[in-house]
Amino acid sequence: MKLLLKITAWLALALTILLTGWAFCFYIATVDEINDETDDSLIDYSDGLIIRKLAGVELPSDDNGTNNTYYIKEVTEEYAMSHPWISFENQEVFIAAKSEFESARVLNRIFRDRDDCFFELTVAVPTFEKEDIQRSILWWIIALYVALLLSVLFISVLVVSYNMRPLKAMLRWLDEYNPGKPMPPVPSGDNVTEFRRLSETIQNAASRFEVQYQEQKRFIGNASHELQTPLASCIGRIEMLLDSPDLSEMQASELVKVHRELQGLINLNKTLLLLTRIENGQFPDTSKIDFSSVLSDAEAMFSEIYAGKGVRVSMSVDEPFIWEMNPQLALILVRNLLKNAFVHSSSGSEVQVRMGRGGFSVANPGDRPLDSGKIFTRFYHSQSANEGSTGLGLAIVSSICGGYGLSVDYSFAGGMHIFSVKAGIHHKNF
Repeated sequence: MKLLLKITAWLALALTILLTGWAFCFYIATVDEINDETDDSLIDYSDGLIIRKLAGVELPSDDNGTNNTYYIKEVTEEYAMSHPWISFENQEVFIAAKSEFESARVLNRIFRDRDDCFFELTVAVPTFEKEDIQRSILWWIIALYVALLLSVLFISVLVVSYNMRPLKAMLRWLDEYNPGKPMPPVPSGDNVTEFRRLSETIQNAASRFEVQYQEQKRFIGNASHELQTPLASCIGRIEMLLDSPDLSEMQASELVKVHRELQGLINLNKTLLLLTRIENGQFPDTSKIDFSSVLSDAEAMFSEIYAGKGVRVSMSVDEPFIWEMNPQLALILVRNLLKNAFVHSSSGSEVQVRMGRGGFSVANPGDRPLDSGKIFTRFYHSQSANEGSTGLGLAIVSSICGGYGLSVDYSFAGGMHIFSVKAGIHHKNF
């Protein structure tokens, strides 16, 4: 989850909780305030009625054109003493002026006259409908919530985006960083301590990595050179010994075996050096490669080399597959896949090459599927692998594809081993 989205989600949650609590408190306060005002008016109205009752003045009609209603009834002393003399409650009362029941605030008040007779005065005044006020408050809360949420989120997005510019610049720098290539200094957030420290940490890490990278390149080059020289010298001496006239058949056989093993070491050394150079990004030059022509050239070459096996190649190109990458690595990629197909195909069989706009595939016949989880790892050998195989061909294919936004997959269908190279998304930019 992106940082900005996470901040937005937490703000939305906090605002929801805050506004919900505020709405509840606002509703309670509103109801209490309305009830207090209504109770004060009921007290004043009842005072006037009681005064007129005690003074013997004619009371107003309970149907006087207003929504207020009242009635007075005489009660016993026991009733008066067992009930509160002033009480308020909410009831549904019949309003004569409207000929309907409405919610009302009711005052029950007990008093006595000069003759010690007790009376109960009930005064009712229509008040608000709780459902109406709840609905009204709910809609206002929703409107307020939406307005506040959008405003806060909009301001938060602007503020966070503005202050995160140094971090985005550092991330772009890291995306564009390639070891061994000159790079500008890491962008720094001068006004923010954390960003400044992060920039310094990235710069220090990149500097240390550059030193290690250069040392690794020198070590690999020196090691490869130091290995190639004695190996080539040993092979030359063995070849000289093989030309010796007094060499026995057994000695010659053993020398041939040693020669083969040394040649395998030379090939392994060259292949490991190539794989390391690929992974270290030492092939910076790129151009648009038309894989249809690269496949055609490689197919012609291997058909000639393995002509004795009688392997046929069926090539189908729906559309040319064009991809930007290093030309030398594109050639290595195609040759490794085709050589793998020729080597592991039985005599007289057919290798199928299919190409479309999104990639190409190379398929060769087989008896059983290979281990798809290990086939692209280094030094993996199938049961049918040749004795001289280094087990690095498909690992090189995988490394090249991963470096240039391609994907390589293996599948087994219809008695065919199928290696598919497809256009991907991620580009490592060697």
